[in-house]
Amino acid sequence: MEQEIAQVIRLNVPSSLRWVHTLHAVITEILSQMSLDEESSDLINLAVVEAGTNAIKHGNQEDPEKRAYFEFIIQPDQFTVVIQDEGQGFNREEVPDPMQPENLFKSSGRGIFLIESCMDDVTYEKSGTLIKMVKRLA
Repeated sequence: MEQEIAQVIRLNVPSSLRWVHTLHAVITEILSQMSLDEESSDLINLAVVEAGTNAIKHGNQEDPEKRAYFEFIIQPDQFTVVIQDEGQGFNREEVPDPMQPENLFKSSGRGIFLIESCMDDVTYEKSGTLIKMVKRLA
């Protein structure tokens, strides 16, 4: 039996939040081509936009000399998104839990929680400058 080859789409953008709109348009178009149910599409879209925003804003500190890199890997059984920034990285274990009482009313700090809630598998590599998110497909 022949294994289907993954489709890979790559995008890299300057570290400015105005590029988040382009990222949103690209992921929306990719998902529309995949014939996913609306809930799965919405969850993936939210995770990608949130992780992309984090890469630009927190990872690269919106430094115009740095770029954020996106790789969308479409396979029959899963959709994988790899996002890498050129920042200093972070330690996932040191990010406060937004569900703890002392963090509930903070204006930020929910992005990673959202990403991990929306996707099936999320891993952080290269000192946190690379996030790999997987959504398994039915």
